[in-house]
Amino acid sequence: MNVPLLTIILILYLAVTIYLGVRGYRKTKTASDYLVAGRRIHPVLLALSYGATFISTSALVGFGGFAAWWGLSLFWIVFLNIFVGIFIAFAFYGKRTRRFGYVLQAHTFPELLGKRFKSKFLQVFGGFFIFLFMPLYAAAVLLGA
Repeated sequence: MNVPLLTIILILYLAVTIYLGVRGYRKTKTASDYLVAGRRIHPVLLALSYGATFISTSALVGFGGFAAWWGLSLFWIVFLNIFVGIFIAFAFYGKRTRRFGYVLQAHTFPELLGKRFKSKFLQVFGGFFIFLFMPLYAAAVLLGA
């Protein structure tokens, strides 16, 4: 690819990113707007967004590296992660979880657990658990890459 074409593509990408960022900024008025898109996002779009995030980090980056290390026979885990981790989770639990989040006005998963079971301890523990293990998860994904 020649340099001018690459520069044009980069400028277009940055322009679209800035446009979408400014548009989102103008529509964001409350914490609910920021954290859960004002609860106006279509469930299919939410599932696709979650699926893309989940697959890009764990299945492609993490499992790709481990499969290169341990062999391609490890790719059955990728299929199970996609099928069980995304499809079944959203098909069977997505609607109920969304309804709980809406009724309880929860913005995060620890907040949902805390409000659902009326336990401040569960909410704090869930947040701490995520805070503690997210760097380990990120490290595993990067190690896999």
